[in-house]
Amino acid sequence: MSNDRGDAGVRSVTRTIDLLELFDVEHPARTVRELAEATGLPKTTVVRLVATLVQRDVLAQRPDGSLTLGAGFLRWARVAGSVWELPEQAREVMRALAEDTGETVNLYVRQGMSRFVVAQHESTATVRNVVPVGTRMPLWAGAAGKVLLAGSPDLVKEAAAASPYGPEAADSLRAAAEAAAELGYAVTHGEREFGASGVAAPITNGSGRIVAALALGGPTSRFTAERVTGFITAVTEAARRLSDIGLPGLEALG
Repeated sequence: MSNDRGDAGVRSVTRTIDLLELFDVEHPARTVRELAEATGLPKTTVVRLVATLVQRDVLAQRPDGSLTLGAGFLRWARVAGSVWELPEQAREVMRALAEDTGETVNLYVRQGMSRFVVAQHESTATVRNVVPVGTRMPLWAGAAGKVLLAGSPDLVKEAAAASPYGPEAADSLRAAAEAAAELGYAVTHGEREFGASGVAAPITNGSGRIVAALALGGPTSRFTAERVTGFITAVTEAARRLSDIGLPGLEALG
């Protein structure tokens, strides 16, 4: 295969993923026009990609002409669930932490230069900070990012370069990651989103390697100095318990 054909193949895969990422809980169905406008692709390209995806049962067409995820996704969802599902003991720890603190609890793992929410227990507060499970988020921002970088210092420079602040942010990010490693937790306010704060602690495997980050997230107005002190104690203790319980599915990915 020539380089041109290889590049075209990669571009087609990227475009396909871009289309599929437009479907979520708030937008379970999309029209071809919406897909073209959201991706900026020519309508003819979208029509061609959609036709292939429908043929392979990845997308399905509704009677009104709109598109939704196809039945073929059910098999993948089942496989993904088996890989990422947490032990019930671990879910109970997250549930108790959310109830004790009143804030949303997220479990993050690192993939490449991103972090993903793989499990969550929502706050019951009317005003709360919720990131949908499966959402990709940057490593350079947020308490969970600092904790995950604490276990991978060589990635700090690359994570900083991916930030909107450029490579010059590497020194401050490295300092924050080193602090997280030394303290065993990280606290951030408004880094990723103004008005949102977080407290995170590492989850480790038997050899001490960081495999995930446990984090509380919520409105900055509720993350007062006094409450954050209590949050740190609660999150680090919960993370220790999760480390003791073990997360076999997540540990196998590292």
